[in-house]
Amino acid sequence: MTKAAKVGSSRWGWVILGFLALARIATAAETKESGRVDVILWFDTEDYLLPADDDASKRLAEMLTQKGVRATFKVVGEKARVLEKRGRSDVIEALKKHDIGYHANYHSVHPTPSEYLADCGLLDGMEEFIRREGGGAADVRRIFGVDTLACYGQPGSSWGSQTIAALGQIGAAPHGIPTYVDEGNHIGLKGRPFWYCNALVVYDMPPNRTRFELHIPQALEPGKKAVSEIAERLKGQGGGLISIFYHPCEWVHKQFWDGVNFSRGANPPRSQWKAPPQRTSEETEAAFERFGQYIDHIKSLGVRFVTASELGGIYPDRVRTEGATEEEIGEIASRLAKADSKGIDFLVLNGKSFSPADQLEILLSADEKKSPQGLLGPDGAGPAVGEASLEKVDWAAFAEAMRDVKDFAAREKRVPARVFIGADAVRPEDFLVGLARAYLEKKKSGAWPAEVVLGKNVELLTAQHVAKDSPGIFGGWVIHKEGFRAPKILEVARWQAWTLKPAMR
Repeated sequence: MTKAAKVGSSRWGWVILGFLALARIATAAETKESGRVDVILWFDTEDYLLPADDDASKRLAEMLTQKGVRATFKVVGEKARVLEKRGRSDVIEALKKHDIGYHANYHSVHPTPSEYLADCGLLDGMEEFIRREGGGAADVRRIFGVDTLACYGQPGSSWGSQTIAALGQIGAAPHGIPTYVDEGNHIGLKGRPFWYCNALVVYDMPPNRTRFELHIPQALEPGKKAVSEIAERLKGQGGGLISIFYHPCEWVHKQFWDGVNFSRGANPPRSQWKAPPQRTSEETEAAFERFGQYIDHIKSLGVRFVTASELGGIYPDRVRTEGATEEEIGEIASRLAKADSKGIDFLVLNGKSFSPADQLEILLSADEKKSPQGLLGPDGAGPAVGEASLEKVDWAAFAEAMRDVKDFAAREKRVPARVFIGADAVRPEDFLVGLARAYLEKKKSGAWPAEVVLGKNVELLTAQHVAKDSPGIFGGWVIHKEGFRAPKILEVARWQAWTLKPAMR
């Protein structure tokens, strides 16, 4: 070997070693990223009656800023307006160093969201939410000087899927409010963020939700232990999100401000509103000291604090940006074709998450290879399970139905409640199964089938993640009347389960 050859060989050896080293670093970084644990710390900033809450909000924001932690403050519209009227620009500036979200216009003044949505469907419920809450969102944006509100979350247990579906129409154009952050058990994937009604949702987070009682000295150490155990478990599971929430007023009051005035349907005029009883300065100081220790402990665990506005980057919806490959479309169709016995569910393929609505949109445009833009679920129940339904239809009739559904989806941006094949209306679930079978036949033979076999009473499995009606699901919140029920809200939520899918890191 010549000297030049030896030098060249040596250089290539170093290049190869360098690439191998970089590959090891990248692999290590990817492993660390996949096992990362994030913590979202959020505060429902809502008490506009007790002035001490203003100071508590400011102190919390400043404490966290000093500790290098950014949190999410969900601000009630009236709270923002009161801060402005009181001249508390110092509070506003302190909170602006964190994420600013939205927490309803008046929070607990009746009617609350679930009360005014109780008899609404999807579309009129969305309109009513925008009418009642849009002004408060605009005020929070204006007063805090933010273009986009980071998230929304409901007051108490006053939840409705119509509010999530309407978030894109509240706030700054073109996307409105992108994220929903709160806690409750109306819908969820048990500790996992998810997509629902085209919003990224952090909800129903147990077993990954935690907090400790601020005013019980003995609660701090068990609180530290609880968050440590969650972080360790999630690291072993490949990473995840911990949700921790408080209210600034908890540091300074003895009773929640709204419970003093609006419990069990009470709705006194504003002139009769009363500020809640306040804690002593010693109690407040002790609670801040314990909370500071709690935050320091969480920081020591090697987790990362994130805010609501960062969640979209952590859990991007790749289906919206990348669409589906031909192989993925084939897998979607193959699973749907067997849905008579298994039902329709969300599907995760290659790190991408497909809701039933995504699957419908993808198969309708399979030849065009368009990325689904995100449909809402139906605005009605449609034909009932068990009703007489078509089983086989000729291709010409099915093709016309395909064109009709595609046009409806493009115009209305939602799944139709019923699909007409001639004079007969069929359930969209049964239509989707027939569409998958027709797609597979065309893929196999190169031509559409002469006849299409529809699904028969196919179950929408994602609807199982919506809670069943019970006295406590809404009536458990002290602001609602005793025993308040809103079963139609949960029915509409099950229609919107067409849009449900896990959020992928």
